[in-house]
Amino acid sequence: MRQCQGDDILLTTYGLISGFAIDPIEKKPLYHFLPGSRVLSFGTIGCNLNCQFCQNFHISQVKDGDLLKTKTTPKEIADLAEEYHCQSVAFTYNEPTIYWEFARDVAIECHRRGIKTVAVSNGYICAEPRKDFFEHIDAANIDLKAFTEDFYKNITGSHLEPVLETLLYLKKETKVWLEVTCLLIPNENDSEEELDLASKWIFKNLGPDVPVHYSAFHPTWKMLDKPPTPAETLYRAREIALKNGLKYVYLGNLKT
Repeated sequence: MRQCQGDDILLTTYGLISGFAIDPIEKKPLYHFLPGSRVLSFGTIGCNLNCQFCQNFHISQVKDGDLLKTKTTPKEIADLAEEYHCQSVAFTYNEPTIYWEFARDVAIECHRRGIKTVAVSNGYICAEPRKDFFEHIDAANIDLKAFTEDFYKNITGSHLEPVLETLLYLKKETKVWLEVTCLLIPNENDSEEELDLASKWIFKNLGPDVPVHYSAFHPTWKMLDKPPTPAETLYRAREIALKNGLKYVYLGNLKT
C-alpha cells in the first residue's frame, strides 16, 4: 500500500477500492448512531494486523492489488452517498487507518454536504496519526479483540496497550461516537475471568453508556481448528457485562 518515492512514503492505493455497498448502519455495528439509516461502506486492501482469524482475510491479507479494480475520488463517493440517500459513509472491510489520507479527503468532502463519517477500526494506531484521522470521523466501532497481551502478540501480531489508548483517546478527548466490538473465540479470549476484567475496564474507563457488541467467531483463514462460538458463550458474556454495570450490551453474528 505504501512505497518510498524520493524522500516521501506515498499511499499507492489512493482512490482505489476493493468494493463498496449500501448497508444498514446497524451492520457496522453501530446501534446508537443514526439508527435506521443507510451507510455507504467501502474499503481498500491490507491491514496493520495479521489476525489468524480474520473474517475479511481475502482483502486484508492480499499481497497484490488485483482486487483494486475500481478507481474513484472523494467527490464521487460523496455523490454516491447523496444519490442513494445515505446519511453516512463508512471506512470499513479492511483497516481504514492505513489509508487515512484518502479517508480524510473523503470525510472532508462528505462533511461539506452534511454527510457523517464512520470508521470500523482495530484501533491500532500511534498518537499523532490517530489525532489526524479521528479529527474527521463522527462515529467509530473499535474492535477490542481480547484483553490479554499474549493474545494480541501471538494471534494478531500486535499489542493490546495501543488499542486501549485509542479507546481512551476517543472517549475522553474527542466527540466521536464510540461503540466497541468483541469477537469471542473458544478457549482463546472467552474465559469468564477475561470477560470480567474487560467489561470492568470498559465500565471504569469508558463509562456505563458505551455500547458493547459481543460477536461469534466462525472458523476461517488460519484458525480452522476452532469450533464456532456457542450461543451460550455470548449470553454469558452479556450477563457478566451487565453485572459489571454496562447498560447497552448486544449479541451479533450468531447462527442458531
